[in-house]
Amino acid sequence: MNFPFLFRQPHSTHMKITLFASVCFALAASALAANLSVTNAPSAGAPGSFAAAEIRREAAARGMTVDEAASATRIVLTVEKADAAAAQSYTIRVKNEGARRTITVRGADPTGAMYGGLDIAEAIRLGTLETLRDSDHTPHIARRGIKFNIPLDKRQPSFDDNGTSGQENFQHAWDMAFWRDYLDTIARQRYNVLSLWNRHPFPTLVRVPGYEAVALDDVYNKKGQLIRRMPHAEKVKFWNDVIAYAESRGIDVWWYVWNIHVYGSEETSYGITDSPDNPTTKDYIRKSVTQLFLTYPKLKGLGLCPGEHFGDRNKDHDFKEQWCWDVYGEGVLDYKQTNAQREIGFVHRYWLTDFKYIGRRFEKLPDGYDLEYKYSKARLYSAPNPPFAKKDILDATPPTMKTWWNLRNDDIFLVRWGDPEYVKQAVLSFPGNGRTAGYVLGSDRFCWGRESASKTPSSPRQLENEKHWYSFLLWGRLGYDPETSPELLKGLIASRLKTTQSAKLYDTWQAASRIIPLVNRTRYVPWDYMWWVEGCRGNLLDKSIQGFHTVNIFLDPRWGGMEGTQHIGIPEFVSGKKTSGITPLASADQLDALANDALKGAAEINDGGNTELRETLGDIRAQARLGQYYAAKIRGAVSVGFFRKTGEARHQTEAVAHLEKALAAWHDYARELDANYTNRLYIAGQKTFDWFDDSGPRVDIEIARKGNP
Repeated sequence: MNFPFLFRQPHSTHMKITLFASVCFALAASALAANLSVTNAPSAGAPGSFAAAEIRREAAARGMTVDEAASATRIVLTVEKADAAAAQSYTIRVKNEGARRTITVRGADPTGAMYGGLDIAEAIRLGTLETLRDSDHTPHIARRGIKFNIPLDKRQPSFDDNGTSGQENFQHAWDMAFWRDYLDTIARQRYNVLSLWNRHPFPTLVRVPGYEAVALDDVYNKKGQLIRRMPHAEKVKFWNDVIAYAESRGIDVWWYVWNIHVYGSEETSYGITDSPDNPTTKDYIRKSVTQLFLTYPKLKGLGLCPGEHFGDRNKDHDFKEQWCWDVYGEGVLDYKQTNAQREIGFVHRYWLTDFKYIGRRFEKLPDGYDLEYKYSKARLYSAPNPPFAKKDILDATPPTMKTWWNLRNDDIFLVRWGDPEYVKQAVLSFPGNGRTAGYVLGSDRFCWGRESASKTPSSPRQLENEKHWYSFLLWGRLGYDPETSPELLKGLIASRLKTTQSAKLYDTWQAASRIIPLVNRTRYVPWDYMWWVEGCRGNLLDKSIQGFHTVNIFLDPRWGGMEGTQHIGIPEFVSGKKTSGITPLASADQLDALANDALKGAAEINDGGNTELRETLGDIRAQARLGQYYAAKIRGAVSVGFFRKTGEARHQTEAVAHLEKALAAWHDYARELDANYTNRLYIAGQKTFDWFDDSGPRVDIEIARKGNP
């Protein structure tokens, strides 16, 4: 696939920066006096109108005149679907007719026309419109989505709204200005699915016949404070408006639920409970499902999780799947009886279940269904090609079964990440042969709405998708086209961050962003509550790994190197049980090398007074300091392990020295975080994170001095 905006790539770094800047600025200057006309054909619809507006906005920002002058470059957005054209595909054709140049985007559908138009807007911004050439574009992954755990109301929590990010976003979930901003942003980033996750959203979304009193008026935050007066009918209109706006940006909206939850119904007299044996509960939720699709005619579909709240029936998969079919499957069938023409999307999460109990029930859905699976468990940033889906999904389900990959990022909440090669490898590694339905990117312990941590916040606060613009862009754009040119990405960095050093920043950012995945491959702890790498801590459920993860926890034999990689974990290396592969000491050396590259590169980049570039460089340095911390800690843990194994004093001496170095690196890490962020954030599942609390690294030194556990 050819991308329309390519830059020449000189050999030396200095030449690359100079030539890149010269080309961009010269082309931009030549475009300043240009005239432009923009036509959005009726066939391109609202998505095309959005792209046309983006083109006009970028043109105006660069001093171009938008009119119908005979000499104007003419841009046309239209839909002409060829028989074999995939949805969202488009072509760009450039034709010179005398003094007039015509650029035509032909989408296979309005979304394709929109994406082509966004390419044109981008070319204007980057100063490459004059070098635009013919190109064809087809999505690599058809459905590229966001997993948004949504804090609707204190009475209707998402999976975990207790963190600062969750609590601060209750108000934004009910702000149409937020959703317009958000949906515009993810459309630009080439996402076309928004999945909204809540334990039990029905009291907000629907008024169910026979259970009318369950419908909730007004909105309360986590503290129980009223934040918006809103009759239930207004809530319904609000969410219909959100879904309609999403459609105008080529985005399908889904709701996802966990089971069994009945939040919001507690104060009614119907006898609804979370007991799996309560027939009233089954009847209420079944009718809620039917009413959901009656109330929201543009809603794409519904996803369900057959856990994690079935009490002592949680391991009885046959019972759970029958319950889920009786409630969700039959609820869909009830709707289809009078609405057979509408296609209803349905996703069954593959979690705490077994396919042999799913297939024979849900195959009765007339529009079919897909599965959903935690592709990297909760460690998106570990390896781009995790091994788990083969055994759990590909070998356990029929070859015609499609699965959505849940890209769970419970690794990185604060620092800006950006490694295009990692994302490209991940996208190209998704199972083929028709097994991939799509993917959704998000977290269970963080709300990716508006940011809530900046020391210098804007008003309103910046979208997380804008703060982390580069990582969200990579997962969206490379999902559409994994061969997206690195030179295009450098151009986008240069444009956004107002720098002529985009090539160096691209490499520096990539080096820093390889640190956290390497830590997670060296020591793989699968689930969100067990481990948060930015804070070196875990919490919940397993008391043995609660709080700061000391070297004793690093030596726990349960947490070795990541399966499917060549990494030898610390306990495996010390015990000698695994000798072939990448040792933890080699990983530590690589962490130091990456950190040094990142620090050196960051020191050579001038932020020029640009706040976002300054903060980005701070996040790069923070990742580098974290890498230095883990490099020293890994070496210290290995030395502690060898001292316990051999009794040789030199290992103890080395352990103390390594862990003292780790303490110094932690202090450097804390200073970098504190330059950008408000300390003592409450991280859901991990409690309060105080980066100036160095008691954990100091405990490690004492563990080494004592020697024994």
